[in-house]
Amino acid sequence: MLSVSKRVLSSNRRILCSGFAPKQISIFPRSSTLTTTTTNSHRDFHFTSISRNENKSKQNQDNSNDMNKKDSEKPSSILNDDLLVKAGFDVDAAGNPAKTSLNNEKADAQSNESVRGEASEDTANEANSSKEHRRRRKRVSSTDIKREKMSNMFYVVLLGGGLGLGLYMGREWEPVELEQNNKKYAKEISEIESGYTPMSVYQRAKLRFDIFVQSFNEPPFDDLLPPPPPPPYQRPLTLVIGLEDLLVHSEWTNKGGWKTLKRPGVEFFLGYLSQYYEIVLFSNNSMMYGEPIIQKIDPIQAFVAYSLYKEHCVYKDGDYVKDLSKLNRDVGKVIVLDCNAKEVKLQPDNLIPLKPWTGEQDNGALLDLIPFLEYIVTQNVSDVRPVLNSFKDKAKLPEEFNKRVESLREKFYKDQHSKQQAGVMKLLGVATGSTSTAKFPLDFIREEGLNNYKRFIKLVEEEKEKIEFKQQRMKQTFTLDQYLSGQLSQEEIMKQQLAKDQELEQEFVKYKAQQGEK
Repeated sequence: MLSVSKRVLSSNRRILCSGFAPKQISIFPRSSTLTTTTTNSHRDFHFTSISRNENKSKQNQDNSNDMNKKDSEKPSSILNDDLLVKAGFDVDAAGNPAKTSLNNEKADAQSNESVRGEASEDTANEANSSKEHRRRRKRVSSTDIKREKMSNMFYVVLLGGGLGLGLYMGREWEPVELEQNNKKYAKEISEIESGYTPMSVYQRAKLRFDIFVQSFNEPPFDDLLPPPPPPPYQRPLTLVIGLEDLLVHSEWTNKGGWKTLKRPGVEFFLGYLSQYYEIVLFSNNSMMYGEPIIQKIDPIQAFVAYSLYKEHCVYKDGDYVKDLSKLNRDVGKVIVLDCNAKEVKLQPDNLIPLKPWTGEQDNGALLDLIPFLEYIVTQNVSDVRPVLNSFKDKAKLPEEFNKRVESLREKFYKDQHSKQQAGVMKLLGVATGSTSTAKFPLDFIREEGLNNYKRFIKLVEEEKEKIEFKQQRMKQTFTLDQYLSGQLSQEEIMKQQLAKDQELEQEFVKYKAQQGEK
């Protein structure tokens, strides 16, 4: 009992003195260990002897326990419950995917949508936070502030200018505008009410804008040709002739590049009809390409009165159209020869269509038109359109006209023969000494036309040298400064040209005298 009490007392002392750090001193070899625990009040010596064999047995026992635990554990898949739930599968108590019903699938879809919504909200919050962070980090310099102010001022000025321009475009009509636009837009102008109501201002501004845009599709002048000369010098009809694929043909070759061919009989066609018609060549090319070709055809402008080009066309529905109403001539007295009907679609009744000439040997299709053109100009018709529309197929007009002429010729000679037989001398039984008959009128017109053409060509040949001499010497240039400053008016220019022409007449006489002496 005494020993037991001593042990209890010693243990209590150790508990009370547990706050002091013990000191362990080993004085034995590895086979045995002496542990000495020292306190301030009591010392106990415990001898513990642990052999190596016991340590090894404990280690073996621990290893066997670990192996038993591993054997008892079943192999598990890497797809754990958390991954399966996130993927949208239901997992039972055993960890296997469970079979879900339609309601469960809907619930899963709703849960997935909620998860996605939360993810999108998170990303949106992150983006907003990043934007705010960037805004905070961005430094605004004084230059940026000035630029922002200038841009704001620019937008204000632009808006004010647009409003001012709209009000200016919607103002009341001025007398000059009414005079210029009364021909084309008289109906539209009359429909707009006067005053400054919002609707009237808008309508006037819109109409002015439409007129401005339409000006780019119109020729530079309302009247493309000057007024016709007085009746004694005026031709009865105007003949508008296309240039490309009608009088000339241009083609590209690898050896020579661009080459322009002139149709056979062009000089005779233009020269013969120039005594009856005011001839106008209307090219569908620009002036820089068409003018050199026309100068080659008629170098001294003896046959061609005027030349028009692509710049004088009207742009309508994607095509360049030759508007005859802008020629400053009576449309009823204008005949058009062209191989492209689209270019004369505004006045198709004035057109005589021809097949395009592509450079082959001419079959005389151009010269076959001379009898009809000569006939219609000698009949003094007031409107050529009914005469042209009397032919069913205007593309075959020469053939049909020749048939009509032959029938008229037969009828004419029959009438002449019947008149001779019904004479008074025939009734008296006296034979006439003359058997000559009158000529058919068209044949007589043809003979007179050929004689006039020969005289005209002879005159041109005689004056050709003088005309070329004047054209070379009359090259007088005026600077742009003179035109802008108003130093020379059109009347002054004409006076100078007339004076120059008289001077050149004297120079040409001297030139011919010198040539005669040589």
